[in-house]
Amino acid sequence: MAELYNNQREYFLFIVSLVVAGAIGTVALGFFLKILEDLYGQGLRQFDESAFEVIYSLRSQELNQVVTFITHMGGAPAYFILIPFIGLWLYYRGHNWKIPVQSTIILLTAFLLNIGLKYFIARPRPLAGQRLVEVYSYSFPSGHTMSAVAFYGFLIYLVFRYINSKRWKWILTGVLSGLTAAIGISRVYLGVHYATDVMAGFVVGLFWLMICIIAIRSIEFYRKRKKPSDPDTNN
Repeated sequence: MAELYNNQREYFLFIVSLVVAGAIGTVALGFFLKILEDLYGQGLRQFDESAFEVIYSLRSQELNQVVTFITHMGGAPAYFILIPFIGLWLYYRGHNWKIPVQSTIILLTAFLLNIGLKYFIARPRPLAGQRLVEVYSYSFPSGHTMSAVAFYGFLIYLVFRYINSKRWKWILTGVLSGLTAAIGISRVYLGVHYATDVMAGFVVGLFWLMICIIAIRSIEFYRKRKKPSDPDTNN
């Protein structure tokens, strides 16, 4: 009780962060289950067809190159470059090595979850004649979108934790959010996903990001509150 009384604000903020993340994750999971329930229904089929018509009407040779670059920002090579760069930047700003490890774990687990969902649901890709690039796995949910939400969403979380300037917080949040949305749209533009695949990738990625943030916050809070005199620390 003395511990709780002396650290009321810290415990309060910790509980609020868990409640907010849990609420966002629950809503995201609800949206995913709703999409999955209606996946082969007439309403979502018409939505996918309408999205194809609108996005395909924008295709051009010049835009194809831009969109292909954007979609690569949601692929493994981009993450292999960004994670070490972010790790070095944080290290020189006095932060520890755990953050790159955390981001890598979030990416890998999101990737494994995506593979499991794809093979469980087994939705075929759009017809080959519609694609501007070739892919061979199943379609639902979009792996690029899901990994982008998990990774760039985690960067937004880090921005709010470690950057003090409000101006830069909102600038970086806008850039990262815009990039995430663009990666999702690029998958429909390239003809490798339906719009519902991308929607599902967004909400599942958000759900998984919230789960990971809850786990990270809980571990950090436990370690911070643990005193040197605790029995486990003397082993």
